Amino acid sequence: MNDLKHIEELIEKFLGGRTTNVEEQQLYEWFASADVPEEWAELKEMFAWYAAGMPEGVVDMSSAPQKPARRRITLSRLFVATASVAAIVVAVVMLWPKSGESINIYEGSYIVENGVRYDNVEHIESDIKMVLCRADELEAKADELLAWADI
Repeated sequence: MNDLKHIEELIEKFLGGRTTNVEEQQLYEWFASADVPEEWAELKEMFAWYAAGMPEGVVDMSSAPQKPARRRITLSRLFVATASVAAIVVAVVMLWPKSGESINIYEGSYIVENGVRYDNVEHIESDIKMVLCRADELEAKADELLAWADI
């Protein structure tokens, strides 16, 4: 019975596309030589077709056993993925700036001066620009010094 449990696990892996070549060969050999339980009789033809190298012609798998639970899981995953994408699209559309609406890149910035926090962007924007300009100057000076040190 342990052998049947192992074969059942291999069938599950095979139908899920997770078997290795060695495991597939085990299935082909088992279905070719074993007395197959009635519920797997239809799989015997399928594994014989695979073992034969999938010769031309159509194999009728319409009567092969289906996995309704797996199908439900797949459909629920599809539903969740679709709902997630829809939620992202709605969020992007809602948050996207409207035409004519300007974005202030300094929004949320603040300056602490003499222990007092100033966060009115209109009043501190010039200070922010001055600090950024000074940072650019210092970076240029550092680049000059590094270039001079490499000589």
